[in-house]
Amino acid sequence: MKVTYFSAFLVSSACAYGNKARRESSNGIPPWSYIQGDDPPADPATKGYFVNHFGMLASNLTATRQWYSKVLGVRHIFTMDVSSEFSVLYMGHSQGGRNGAGYQTGLEMARDKNNMDGLIKFVSYKKAVNRTYMPDAQTTFSHIGLVVDDIAAAKACFQDLGVNIVKRRGVLDFSPATADRRFAAAFGFADIDNDETQKDIAAALPGFKALGFFGDFVMIADPDGNLVEVQPQVSSGAL
Repeated sequence: MKVTYFSAFLVSSACAYGNKARRESSNGIPPWSYIQGDDPPADPATKGYFVNHFGMLASNLTATRQWYSKVLGVRHIFTMDVSSEFSVLYMGHSQGGRNGAGYQTGLEMARDKNNMDGLIKFVSYKKAVNRTYMPDAQTTFSHIGLVVDDIAAAKACFQDLGVNIVKRRGVLDFSPATADRRFAAAFGFADIDNDETQKDIAAALPGFKALGFFGDFVMIADPDGNLVEVQPQVSSGAL
C-alpha cells in the first residue's frame, strides 16, 4: 500500500475514461464533462519541485503512529520532541519499490526524507484540546488517498482490525436519513438536508459512479477522524 495518487493507475484509467466519454458522445449520449490535461512543460523556475509531504494535527502521536502502521502499513521515520509539550512525527511507505517490495530501514528513510514523496507529518501540541476532524463548509481538507492491490482483502483487513469504515464498497449513500455525513461533507456536500444540495448530488451521481465511487471505493477514518479513501489500483469505473 502506498499513500499517493501519482501512479500509472491514473494514466491508464484516464485513457479509459476519455475513450468511454468519446464513445458515449459519438453514440449521442451526453457525457459528463471531461477535460484531458495537456499542460506545456512546467516553468523552469519550478524545476525540481515535487510534493514531499502533507501535515496534519494529531491528538495522540502514539495512537496515530500505531494506527497508520497497523492499518495502512505506513512506516515510522522519526519522532522529534521539540519541547516537552510539542512533538513532530514523520511517517511514510518504503520507497525502494512499492510498499514491501523494497525494504528501507528507518534510518535510510530519514536520510532520504527530502527526496521522498507521499509522506505524512503529524504535529502534536499536548496542551491543545483533543480534536476530531469533521469536514464542513469551512474546511478545505477532504481526505488522504490510498491505492491498494486488492480492495476486497483491504476491506476484510479493516474489518478484522475494527477500523471505522465510513463508506463501504457498493454503497454510495447521500440520504439525509442514512448517510454518513462525514463522507458527504468530504466531497463538498456539507448540507445534505438541503433540497438544492440533493438535486446537485443527483446530477453528480453518474459521474461519481463512473469514477468507481459506488463499487470500488472504501472510506475509513483514523483515530482523529481524518478520512482515508481507499481505491484499487485497477478500477472497475471509467476513471
